[in-house]
Amino acid sequence: MKISRKITALTIFAFLYLVPFAISADETAYTEPSEAVLDIKDQKISLPLKSTLILALKNNLNIKFMSLTPQTAETDILREKGAFDILFSSQLLKTQSREQVANSLMGSESGATLFSDYVNFEGGLQKKFSAGTLAELKLTHQEAQSDLEFMGLNPEYTGEIALSLTQPLLKDFGISIGTSQIRIAKLNFESSENEFKKNVMDVLYQIESSYWDLAFRIADLVSKEKSLKRAEDLLREFKIRIEAGSLAPIEIYQAEAEVALRTQEVIVAKAQVEAAEDKLKSGLNLYEDEKFWNISIIPADKPVIEKNAQSLPDNIAVALEKRPDFKQAKLNLEASNIQVKYAKNQTLPRIDLIASVGTSGLAGSPQDTSSAFLPDFLGNLFPSDLSPWGGHWDDVYDGMAHGDYYQYSIGVKIEFPLENRIAKSQYNRARVQKIQSLTSIKNTENTIINEVRDAVRSVNTTIKVIDSAVASLRLANEKLKAEEKKYKVGMSTTHDILEFQEDLAMAESNLAFAQAEHRKAMANLARVKGILLEEKGLTL
Repeated sequence: MKISRKITALTIFAFLYLVPFAISADETAYTEPSEAVLDIKDQKISLPLKSTLILALKNNLNIKFMSLTPQTAETDILREKGAFDILFSSQLLKTQSREQVANSLMGSESGATLFSDYVNFEGGLQKKFSAGTLAELKLTHQEAQSDLEFMGLNPEYTGEIALSLTQPLLKDFGISIGTSQIRIAKLNFESSENEFKKNVMDVLYQIESSYWDLAFRIADLVSKEKSLKRAEDLLREFKIRIEAGSLAPIEIYQAEAEVALRTQEVIVAKAQVEAAEDKLKSGLNLYEDEKFWNISIIPADKPVIEKNAQSLPDNIAVALEKRPDFKQAKLNLEASNIQVKYAKNQTLPRIDLIASVGTSGLAGSPQDTSSAFLPDFLGNLFPSDLSPWGGHWDDVYDGMAHGDYYQYSIGVKIEFPLENRIAKSQYNRARVQKIQSLTSIKNTENTIINEVRDAVRSVNTTIKVIDSAVASLRLANEKLKAEEKKYKVGMSTTHDILEFQEDLAMAESNLAFAQAEHRKAMANLARVKGILLEEKGLTL
């Protein structure tokens, strides 16, 4: 019987002490993406567009920084769930005193002082449930020892275990109200993910624009180098003809001046290529390693021209379905609706149903208390009855387990601020924020439609510009060939040849620029439609 009592007592203590330490939260580690391996040959890197965008996803500092926003929002979910964590509390207190007393009923054998020694333990678990219910399981244990003459048990052991419940009936009632902040935190997390996706697409669009800008600058440099070579070939021909006496020496000055001018244009074009490379390197965060500082980046992809005319209604429909910022605006409205419902609930009176039930136990060492009320000689003749609750401290828990001695209570608690101004102001604020969310949705929709219209217009315009640039290049090439034939028979001048050469170089650059702008316009269209990642075959 003693062993059974001890096991019961130790089980209760172990439950109260060990449960809190068994509840733990998982830690999520953020793993940095591995570095991309770049193949360097002859101090050059040939990069396809998709590889460039993958590098940007891994290395771009803005993307790394913005990726922390959803992680921060995710911590709010854990924080709101913490309102439903099990709360463990315990207290162990020992109190000892020796006091002077003037009341004979409070005295000891000496009659003038009172000695007491108490050991108190309290332990409990408390938990709030999603329906608003608050439950508390509490265990108390006390050991009292004193020289008070009329103590029937000395030492005396008492214990009680009780379960109390508080259930809101109006304010804070219901699962939808109890989980409001968790649901809002989840919506905010989803909203931050959409914001992150939009920002990533913005960055990738900038990277792709830098990629095609570099491709254009390289093509422009090639065009200017070809133009310089034409001028140098013409100058070489002039020198030969002057030496042969078939051309006046004065003609060479114009050719030399043109070579010097085109040499200057090549120098400027090379600097522009380097500037475009640096911009792309910065976006890819290649400056962390010095070996990439003087490396040349060569775009491996050529600009593909998509000649299909873009349908405005279809593109707008896709954008309204896929745009992350439009999804974000809708999520914000959903969160506002939840907040309005929660704030309205908080304006209600607090009416709580409260109840508790418990059981208690008593044990100790029985003492004869007759001397506390009778003189010593009478106390010996008429001894008092000893307490029937004699026993060790663990007998208290045996008595509690039987449940013969109990207490319960049930009632209602009402609480309501008469003015209730805080709750009313928060409710009004929530309603205003809902109106703001509705306005934001409409404003975002208008922005999306305007951006798609502008992007479609740009794509269609670049297609027409490319057709015009192709025709201009073909005609400039034919004009130069015709002029060269005329020059050979003396029907043209040096100035005309050099001018037509310059026109051809300009036509080549204009076509390269139009092709780069077309690819940038297509990337921008994918961005404003919200499908840039999917179109490039990328995932976050």
